[in-house]
Amino acid sequence: METVLELSIYWVIALAFVGFLAGYIDAVAGGGGMLNLPALLFAGVPPVSALAVSKMSAIAGTILAVIKFTLSKRIHWKTVIIAAVPCLLASYFGGKAALNISAEVLAWAILICIPIALTIVLRDKVDSQETEVSNIPKTLLAITPIGFYDGILGPGTGTYMTIAVRKILKFDLLKATATIKPLNLLSNIGAAVAFILAGKVIWSIAVPMLVASSVGGWLGSKSAIKGGEFFIRRLLITILSIMLAANLYKMFFS
Repeated sequence: METVLELSIYWVIALAFVGFLAGYIDAVAGGGGMLNLPALLFAGVPPVSALAVSKMSAIAGTILAVIKFTLSKRIHWKTVIIAAVPCLLASYFGGKAALNISAEVLAWAILICIPIALTIVLRDKVDSQETEVSNIPKTLLAITPIGFYDGILGPGTGTYMTIAVRKILKFDLLKATATIKPLNLLSNIGAAVAFILAGKVIWSIAVPMLVASSVGGWLGSKSAIKGGEFFIRRLLITILSIMLAANLYKMFFS
């Protein structure tokens, strides 16, 4: 049965604006879900439907980011092809699990993951010298669990994927950011399929948000290409810090 919720036009406009910002941030450094989910929940959207709508919004923004990065020839397609199917399947089963798993358990899991990711970024001293076949198994081991996480909840997925590719394949931040976009798109699609089949997407909210997210994704990818590694690194640190503060506040003060 499809979930239905009526919101005022003002809420829809506000959520569309949030979708735009989330699409921009996702295209540059990931973490747009940390804007989408709290906003949707604050508007009164049920948790599972908030996850579903957030996924639909993320898909639109990520598609245009993929197109932009493809045109700029920044994506390492060999990595994408290797990890594509495992990432898609993992996110689908993650979405299925999200229909039943405890929200409290997920919240604590996010709280633990964020400072770990922030520490890795702050200590990042990887030389930008790509490796190839030798690290394929490690790449799969790194990306597949993140795809599963994206299906269950998702905030910060792009950031975590970027860090994983950066550390394992030693790509520069721009190439790592570009390369994970198709994988992030697949993980969003996998989870979205599970939510759509379960009737959890509220389309009256999802459509305006995904349109706005697509614009944000396009502009964000342009900013990433123009700003280069320094811009992406600075935004990565900012997003992870905000994610940590938001989750700490939610866990202990709300």
